Amino acid sequence: MKTQINQKLLDQYAQMGFSLELINMAWEIINMESEMMDTLLTLSIQNQKVQIKQDNQDEEILITQALVDSYQTNQQIGSHIFELVSPEQKKRVDRIPCRLKNIGNTCYFNSLLQTYFFNSQFVKTIITFQPQQQGKQNKSIQLVLNLQNLFIKMIGSDQKYADPSEVVKSICDDFGNVLPIGDQQDVGEFNHYFLSRIGEGLAQIERKSKNIVDSQIYTSSSIFKQKSSIINEEDIVSQLFLCKIFHQFQFEQGGYQQIRESTELFNFIPLDLKDGNLYDSFDSFVVNNIDDFKNDFNEIVQAVKYNWIQSPPQKLSFQIQRVTYCKQKNELIKQNDEFTFDEEIYLDRFLIENREKYLNIRNQNKELKIKQKKIQLSQQQLTKFNDGKDLQDVIVDVIQFLQMQNKLFNNLQLKKQSLQKLIDELEIKIQSNYNDLKKHKYLLQSILIHDGQANSGHFYTYIKDFGFDKWFKFNDMNVNVETKQKVFQDAFGMQNGINAYLLIYNRLDIVKQELQSQMRTYRISSENQYLNDIYGSYLNQKQKEQLVKENKLFLNEINQQISLRVIDQLIECYSIRFEFINEQYRIISSSVQSETFKPLITLNFPIFIKSKMAILGQDNYENILKWVIIDSALREVNPDKSGYFGLQINKNFENYLIDKFKDKFNEFKRPSRFLSLKEQDDFHLLFQEYIQYIAIASLASILFDNLLQQHFSNSLSVLHHFSLLAKQLDSQNYFYKLAQNFQRLIPIIIICKMIPFQAIVNLQELQLLQAYLSFQHFKDHQTYFWETQTSIMMNAVNENHNEPQIQNIINKFEKNIKDPNFIKKIEVLNDDISTQQTTLSNNYDIYQWIPNIKKDILFDKLINSYNNLKAKFAKFIKIQKAIQESSNLLMKQEIEDLIV
Repeated sequence: MKTQINQKLLDQYAQMGFSLELINMAWEIINMESEMMDTLLTLSIQNQKVQIKQDNQDEEILITQALVDSYQTNQQIGSHIFELVSPEQKKRVDRIPCRLKNIGNTCYFNSLLQTYFFNSQFVKTIITFQPQQQGKQNKSIQLVLNLQNLFIKMIGSDQKYADPSEVVKSICDDFGNVLPIGDQQDVGEFNHYFLSRIGEGLAQIERKSKNIVDSQIYTSSSIFKQKSSIINEEDIVSQLFLCKIFHQFQFEQGGYQQIRESTELFNFIPLDLKDGNLYDSFDSFVVNNIDDFKNDFNEIVQAVKYNWIQSPPQKLSFQIQRVTYCKQKNELIKQNDEFTFDEEIYLDRFLIENREKYLNIRNQNKELKIKQKKIQLSQQQLTKFNDGKDLQDVIVDVIQFLQMQNKLFNNLQLKKQSLQKLIDELEIKIQSNYNDLKKHKYLLQSILIHDGQANSGHFYTYIKDFGFDKWFKFNDMNVNVETKQKVFQDAFGMQNGINAYLLIYNRLDIVKQELQSQMRTYRISSENQYLNDIYGSYLNQKQKEQLVKENKLFLNEINQQISLRVIDQLIECYSIRFEFINEQYRIISSSVQSETFKPLITLNFPIFIKSKMAILGQDNYENILKWVIIDSALREVNPDKSGYFGLQINKNFENYLIDKFKDKFNEFKRPSRFLSLKEQDDFHLLFQEYIQYIAIASLASILFDNLLQQHFSNSLSVLHHFSLLAKQLDSQNYFYKLAQNFQRLIPIIIICKMIPFQAIVNLQELQLLQAYLSFQHFKDHQTYFWETQTSIMMNAVNENHNEPQIQNIINKFEKNIKDPNFIKKIEVLNDDISTQQTTLSNNYDIYQWIPNIKKDILFDKLINSYNNLKAKFAKFIKIQKAIQESSNLLMKQEIEDLIV
């Protein structure tokens, strides 16, 4: 028994609000302490559902307890049986088949149901079944209807798994008693009841006591006689799943040969494990030699019982007899010997029509097998030495020790190869004798695997979808594609305790029929081609509408649960971001409080809004700001990373969100209301303004860099593009003022630095400046005044340097001539500058900002660069200030005095 949870842990989980009963139940379930919280949460959700559904309370508790009991009974494979899933995990993955929920010790029945679901004719029969009588149905008809509902879900449900409990609860014994969940452990017996009741339901007949006959069923876990119904050989169940066996019993009695004949329907043909492979075991089933049979005269005679296949069935099903009864221990024991079988088998040799031919071949092969056995014995004697150690290994040891005997070693190796060749040749001969008996081919479709011991363990199934040529592993609520290598590794018994229990083969013509069209596509309702396959065509309009309704309810349930969890996470995320915005804005604002000329803070979109609010001196964007923070927080916690803006948000989600915010935050911290239409319009304007602001701030930053590095040719081109953007803004905008100021300052810097006699004249800069000034971006009543001042400065350069081309530049400037060669250089930004602008802008994502402290690159560059510019070009700024403050133009000498 598991040790009790310690008091410290018990108190810890109790303080979280979990009941003592729930904590103790979770503790019994888990394998390690790290699983405790997930288990508690899942059990808590299940408990809440039980409380909501009062009418189903007792049933749900019983099923939950059955799950726990099943888990505790099968500790070694608990992860297969008891799986805890979140709401999103309940949604089926497109192109993956539907799973089945384990409702107790019925994993074997889930495996059978999955196998039956791959029988298209059976599924069609069940799906299209319509009861003749109205009102209360008998139990067998109700079973068919419950199975119909389950198959409908397996065909088109968006849920990862369907619940087979209604099917299980409607399977009854021959006296009408429902088989209790968890009591039945024998696959063959439980399946027989199931098929019997399905046959009755499809035939729409009442089960009466005269239908009950005694029939001995010997199975792996049923040692005594069981009472079971006879399945009518004419019904659909018999045609689809059963194999008719012709029994022929021969023995001598009173000097005469006696023959007794009968027929019987088999669901699973028993295979003796000791034969080691399917064909040899099938042979042992068909031909039974009895050496000590006692006839009616009490004579001990030899007898032979033949079990011939009457005709090729649609399916061949086998049960490998792995469980035996140990009298000494009075318990069942599972044998885990390796047992092999092929993906393709031929039934011909075991058909009654081929019995004479088969028996002749069998006798011939018997002699070949005796020869083969002798050779194998010789091989064993050759390779064993002393206490059983391999002689070859002994010789290797001797050779390593004596460095000799190589010849003996080689001879032994050749001898072993020769004997193995003879064994292989005899096997080829044995198999070739059946070459004429290969008309009726069967393909392996399903392998039911048992993992565990005789009285405990877990079943799962490998099923091949021939249409996709894939093996699926069906393990209750888990389904995945598996490699053929893994399938047969499990099936042959290469791992202790894991091996095949049931094998189901399909007749080749049935497989070919399924391959003619797309039988199953496993699409979910949100994808194209949903129900556009053969299985989907079985559904009538009412059944399709049922699926649509159930899928919609399921999706709403998932969305609701996701929404509740998302909002809880959103509350915490919003609080962190709200505090971050206010704190960072306070820090940044304080750091530049002394600056008289500064841009808006661009660290992120919310701080940009807050910065703009400060300039406007009012709180008209306060509600917008909070919803912007909500949007960002929602994008962080939402599974699909979508936010509040730009999407159609569910009204229930909005209302629940507002209610939660009222519970958690005061008026200062929460939004006051949903966004009004005006606020929505304002948001979009702010959104576009921020994008534009980042773009123009990037250009301004690059302009500052080029000016500080005295790359004036680049500066003029950047200034041109910067001015085009800036002059569209409000005249009080930081960038409008900056561009207007640079319209005056940059020409002063470029020209005045060339005026001194010792200065170098850069004609290209003057030519580009003339081209830039020809655009006249910011014309006002002082434009003529500044144009005249610019002419005076250019003439000062001309007088001091006597450069003929300067006069040409002055003439073009005064006549506002646009030289196309230089205009083009101004209008085209080089690639490096465009790349820089993109790189800078990419640092600012409007939505996906995170509450981590980082540099506001653009804001910092604009503040620092402006101060650096004032220091670097102080004398030119002094000239600009003198011009602005004087009502008269500055002459050459005045300018030269200011430069000095």
